Amino acid sequence: MMHSTNHQASHLTPPAIQIDQYNSRYGVDPINRHLVQGYTEMVTDRIDDGWTGNLVTFLFSQLPGTRSAVINQMKDEIQRVYSTLVTRVHRKPRTASPDDLPVMIAAVDLRVYKRERSSLPTVLCNGGLHFHAVLLIPPRSRLEGSVKEHFGSNEGLYRGRRRVVTTIHVEPLTGDHERVVDYVLKTVLRGSVSYDEGVLLLPRASQELASGYPPGRDFTQ
Repeated sequence: MMHSTNHQASHLTPPAIQIDQYNSRYGVDPINRHLVQGYTEMVTDRIDDGWTGNLVTFLFSQLPGTRSAVINQMKDEIQRVYSTLVTRVHRKPRTASPDDLPVMIAAVDLRVYKRERSSLPTVLCNGGLHFHAVLLIPPRSRLEGSVKEHFGSNEGLYRGRRRVVTTIHVEPLTGDHERVVDYVLKTVLRGSVSYDEGVLLLPRASQELASGYPPGRDFTQ
């Protein structure tokens, strides 16, 4: 089942908790903080340039294998969803300008705790593993209506024939972008999952993202 909602997630980092307090509370590695700050700047710059942002949650049916194998299968499904979406945003994505392609910053998350369940679907499969993503849509887009409406009216298309994806939950970004990016990447910030294992950036090629990606990472790999 595919879900969407108008209200912004209430489970994001409270405004009163500043970055230094957050870092101290969760023992955030400065390298990880620098990496996440790069993503925050990417999101902020694009929204300032007229892009629209959404917080997307992906839930999945039960998948076989180790944790790493399950995460990789989830990444493959998110790649499929993105590949389907990009052709709805731009008629010829392979030859498109970087400014005409959507950007998705996705990261694996662990079990959803009770305090978060008021605004997100409950995770019952895969030991609680699921994905959150920030999805940025460029101003020049073929989409009619909002991203929430698009996913809601194309549920079968995005779930795919295998129905591995069970839920795509969409919330338009209306609040502090820094808090949203921290929330999406919190498992990396807190060291629960490594960057290489837990993060998926789309499109993959660095040249498609121009200069808007965090320093020190090679996204062509």
